[in-house]
Amino acid sequence: MAEDRGAANGSGTGKSARILLVRLDGLGDTLACIPALEGLRRAYPDATFDAVLSPANASVFSDRIRCVYEYDLDRVGDDGTGDIEARLRDANYTHAIVATEEPVGYRLARGSGAPRRAGFWHRLEKPLKSIWQYAQLTDRVYRPAAWIARPEHEAQTLYRLATAFGAPSPPPDDTGAMRAWLAVGAMPDGRSRSQNLGVQIGAKFSTDGWGPAVIAAFCAAALRASGLRALTLLAAPSDQGLAHAVMEHLDSDVREHTSCAPPAGLPPWLRNLDSLAALIAPDSGAAHAAGMLGVPVIDLFGMTRFDQLSRQWRPWAAPSVCLVKPPAAAGVPERFGEHVGAEIGRLRALDRR
Repeated sequence: MAEDRGAANGSGTGKSARILLVRLDGLGDTLACIPALEGLRRAYPDATFDAVLSPANASVFSDRIRCVYEYDLDRVGDDGTGDIEARLRDANYTHAIVATEEPVGYRLARGSGAPRRAGFWHRLEKPLKSIWQYAQLTDRVYRPAAWIARPEHEAQTLYRLATAFGAPSPPPDDTGAMRAWLAVGAMPDGRSRSQNLGVQIGAKFSTDGWGPAVIAAFCAAALRASGLRALTLLAAPSDQGLAHAVMEHLDSDVREHTSCAPPAGLPPWLRNLDSLAALIAPDSGAAHAAGMLGVPVIDLFGMTRFDQLSRQWRPWAAPSVCLVKPPAAAGVPERFGEHVGAEIGRLRALDRR
């Protein structure tokens, strides 16, 4: 079912651009669009911005995204676009960014009636799909259909859609500009530096033998080596059990300075991230959100395709380092935690928030 937040007003006439972002994928994919949005804002200072997003991501943006249409791909599928297309046409968009390769995203952009529509196509790598993609767009941006050895950052790839509409190069990466797009609120003047180390707990953390006891030993070692004073465990509702199990395995001297952030919607979750001195996350939406907010990030990846994935999905804007999370073994969580803690100290020295 497609729903909208707010009303799409105005006729789209005159010189002001009315720009629609279509992004139906995960949270990290959505956050990677922020440099493109900022680039278009700089190219069109009087533009208004709306978006079609999945329900899970509908509240992530600040009021710079004036109207959000929710489109649940899992419930509606590729064919139920009639109702939302009618509302998109009524908004009179001048530009549409198709920042997804889901076919319904292309149909929604074309159905909006926007005279200019930028999106990806694969040339001859997927001939039939490329012909169809080409027909939906007015501004086609090539993207390889298969993995390449040295991919560009996903934010840079998405930014090429914005440059098709005149966004200036290079992509912006200043955290003040990035955070303005997020539903986090303004940064208080004179805010004192936090002493909390955040760790995003999730299923990716528990691979390769990393059960609660191993994660707890790693977190304790990282906290001690970082020089920070307290630990905050963040977890989605489905991962709360794992987070509490980790907390139970912490040494008592660490546990008394540890809290589990309660499950919350995206704006409170973003504010929790924004309050941290640094974040450790296993290649998740938290790493991308913290990066946009300017929070130093240690981003942990598996060994498989580490070079490719860390190039494409490393945090944007904030100081960060990507590391391979090693398989669990005797002494590994302690040694790896000490290494991560030392890296946190180095990154915090670069933090200019």
